Amino acid sequence: MSSSIVFSGDVSSDKKPSKLNAASPKHGGDLAYWQRKVGNDALNWLDLSSACNREPWPVPTIDPELWMTLPDQTALLDAAEKYYGHRPNAVGAGSQHIIESLPLLIKESLLIKASRSLKNNIVFVPRMGYQEHAFAWQKWGFELAYYDSIDSLFEQAFAVAVIIQPNNPTGEWAKTETLSALVDHSEQQGASLIVDEAFVDSCPELSLLAQRNNDQWPEPLFVLRSVGKFFGLAGARVGFVFCADKWQQVLKNLMGPWPVATPSLHLVSLAFSDVEWQTQAFVSLKQRQSAFIERVMPKFNTIFDSQDSTLNALFITWHLGSDEYAKQVFTMLHQVGIHTRLGEGWIRVALPAMGEMEMLDRALIRLLKSAGNIEFKRGELA
Repeated sequence: MSSSIVFSGDVSSDKKPSKLNAASPKHGGDLAYWQRKVGNDALNWLDLSSACNREPWPVPTIDPELWMTLPDQTALLDAAEKYYGHRPNAVGAGSQHIIESLPLLIKESLLIKASRSLKNNIVFVPRMGYQEHAFAWQKWGFELAYYDSIDSLFEQAFAVAVIIQPNNPTGEWAKTETLSALVDHSEQQGASLIVDEAFVDSCPELSLLAQRNNDQWPEPLFVLRSVGKFFGLAGARVGFVFCADKWQQVLKNLMGPWPVATPSLHLVSLAFSDVEWQTQAFVSLKQRQSAFIERVMPKFNTIFDSQDSTLNALFITWHLGSDEYAKQVFTMLHQVGIHTRLGEGWIRVALPAMGEMEMLDRALIRLLKSAGNIEFKRGELA
């Protein structure tokens, strides 16, 4: 067993009970929670806790009749096919809805293959990554195992492996050839491979969708896409799954007849068709990242006492070494009105809008000035 693999518990039993009463993971985008907790002081915080585009696609006024019409997905699927180069197999209420549905789909498939006994119900998830993946499989009784290196998965037997491409919050990318080889490895052992591409829109050429032509889709492969990140439309709750046709009806049945509201279907169709905005968004992201690196990042490096960071088109993650120190700095940033995403020993900062850059810069200067001669150290302030 590779040293980078850690199992969450005993994997010897055939079937584990569901854990639907388990505590759910925390998320960014929780400013309303802090406003309720802190009060008026948090009303004007700059919210950089969610890694969604801070310069989102501009939502137009919509016909009120859309609120009175039952959803029909056809126009959205047509627009999505043009945007992605492949027609999605199913639409969900965000890719989260699909993440919730896949464990039930896979469990049913495994039960059929194993004659009603789950001989291998191990799901490999990244040790550091979007926590809802692990939670979804855990809820339905699958056994979790954590990996640090994708390459280590080639040494393992599993029912499911989850790849986040690029990873949130680490920002790491898997090589395209590695993912292609992992599809083959999964197929050889009758396993499933789930690739979450929620953040890939800023580099669409690295998507598995761009690597695949119109030949037969591999049975093990599920690719998830979202409009919440690049388009900044997290509230629309629209996500897609691309998979083998054999899974299409099962997924639709799991997600129900109307998983996405008519206004959301309409707006996302418009966003997919707005090529001019998409081109402008790519330019804006590069300009904002350059401004952030030049003006803001050095101040964060000082406050975090760390240059161990990873840049993504939509966020920057600092690895701080200890949970206690990360919590300490997270609280200090609140003191100057900056809300970030706190993790286990790391802090993620969304790339600000260009109009927010000055506010952020001034807030960090105030924090540095108020610190005076205080020396920032990991785990303590001395």
